[in-house]
Amino acid sequence: MRAIASPLRIAIIWVLVVVSALAVALVSHLSRQQYAQLGMMEREANQMNADYGRYLLEQSAWGSLQRIENMAAQKLDMRSPEPEEILIVKRNR
Repeated sequence: MRAIASPLRIAIIWVLVVVSALAVALVSHLSRQQYAQLGMMEREANQMNADYGRYLLEQSAWGSLQRIENMAAQKLDMRSPEPEEILIVKRNR
């Protein structure tokens, strides 16, 4: 009876080895896909950081006091008041 069980055991072991090999191949493939996706996301994050840096520089340039003063003078004909034009109002409580 051991002679009959032995080929069955070998067949079961062979099937398990093949299933294990297929599982290893599948996990390897999935790992490569995930690693490629990670690389793509890191490149995208780096690009977003660079864009954000450029945005901050542009925002700083657009919001500079000198630029605002120049635009107020040119487009709205505004100017800083002369000292004699300044009026201080005190509020009594």
